[in-house]
Amino acid sequence: MLVVAVVLIMTSCQRKPVMAHARFMHLPAQGWQQSCPLTFTPEYDDSAATYNLILAIRHNNSYRYRNLSLAVDIIAVDSVVDRRMVNMQLADEYGNRVGGGFGTLYQDTVLLCGVIDPSEARSVVVWQAMHECDTLTGLTDIGLIVNPI
Repeated sequence: MLVVAVVLIMTSCQRKPVMAHARFMHLPAQGWQQSCPLTFTPEYDDSAATYNLILAIRHNNSYRYRNLSLAVDIIAVDSVVDRRMVNMQLADEYGNRVGGGFGTLYQDTVLLCGVIDPSEARSVVVWQAMHECDTLTGLTDIGLIVNPI
């Protein structure tokens, strides 16, 4: 009985693995307006661990630009805002999509932050920042991936 109790205590004290988390937000079919930001709340398994924050973009063949410009606000626990401009190339000069995917749906990712602890990113706000277009069509989803290092 004592051996069983010791084994149960030892296994319950083992550190649980830190997992990656991803959350995607679906964009409206009529397009993503510049005035409508997307707000993500990163999920962390361990407040003492460090993470990479990765932004993922899903788009289809109706996206008519080669590039995508985004403004990303990373808001820390103390409300300090770190704004980053993200420019992604989604197609080459011939119109061939450069992201991974199949059929007409593609996904591209970009590293927002490497080696960040949870206090540095309480929330992430993503703004569409294309100067030529108030409403973007052809983007299907925007996602935030929180990956443990």
